[in-house]
Amino acid sequence: MPLLHFQTTGPTSAPAVVLMHSLATHSELWAHQVPAWSVNFRVVCVDLPGHGRSAVAQAGVTLDGMAAQVIAVLDHLQIAKAAFVGISLGGMVAQAAALNHAHRVSALVIAHAGARTDATVREIWDQRIDQFEAGGLQSLARPTLERWFPRAFSESSPITMAWMAGLIEATDPRGYVMAIRAIQALDHLDRLPQVQAPTLVLAGQADAAVPSAVASLVAQRIPHAQLRLLEDTGHIGNVQQPVLFTETVGQFLRSALTPPATPSPKRMETSK
Repeated sequence: MPLLHFQTTGPTSAPAVVLMHSLATHSELWAHQVPAWSVNFRVVCVDLPGHGRSAVAQAGVTLDGMAAQVIAVLDHLQIAKAAFVGISLGGMVAQAAALNHAHRVSALVIAHAGARTDATVREIWDQRIDQFEAGGLQSLARPTLERWFPRAFSESSPITMAWMAGLIEATDPRGYVMAIRAIQALDHLDRLPQVQAPTLVLAGQADAAVPSAVASLVAQRIPHAQLRLLEDTGHIGNVQQPVLFTETVGQFLRSALTPPATPSPKRMETSK
C-alpha cells in the first residue's frame, strides 16, 4: 500500500506530534495550528486514505488500518514515538493507534470524537451515503457545515465557510464512502481503559455532530484523561476557535512531552 501523503515542519530533534484531520477534509485543516506548534515540536501532518493527496485504498479501510498507515509514516521518518492529535475521524484513528500501537504513542489528543457508533447513527451515515450518491459531495457541503459550525459563526464567517466547503467538495468520493464505513464500525469504548498515554479530550459545547456528553464519556473511560469543554464551539474547534484550540492543546503537549527539568545539585557552602 502506498505511503500516506505527509508534510513535516519543525526541528527534527524535537518531540514528534502527528496531526490527523476530520472526514472530508485533509491536512490543510491544521493551517492555524502548524506554525505555532512547529516552534517546539516536529509536526507531521498526514492526509488519511482517500483524502487530500493520499491514495484511495484498493479495498475497504478500517480505523485500525488507517492507524497502521500513520505508523508506517512514522517508520519512514524514523520516529519511534509521537503524540497523536486527531479531530473527529482523526480522533477515532488516534484512539486506534493508542490501543493497537501503545508503545508508539507518547500522548493522545481526541477532539470532537466519540468511541462507539450505535445503530441509530449508523443508519444516519447510510442516509448520507445515499444523499451523496444522488447529488455528489457538493450536495453535502452545506448540510455538513451546518452540523459542524453554530449558525452565528457560519453567518459571520463566509470566507471561512467557503474554504471549508472547498475542502469537502475536493474529497475523493471513494475515500469519503470508505471512511464512513470505517466510522460505522467504530467500537473502542470498552477498550479505552487500556489507553496508557497521557490524554486530553476536547468537546464543543455546541457540537451537533458529537455532543459534549459523548466526548465526556470518552474522557471518563480513559485513565487520568483531562477533559476540556470549549464554550459555544461546534464540531471543528480548531477552525472556529483557533487560538483557544492551539493554546489548549499546545500547553497539554508541552506538559506531556517535555521532561521536567532536573534540579541542579546544591552547592555546599562553608563559612570562612
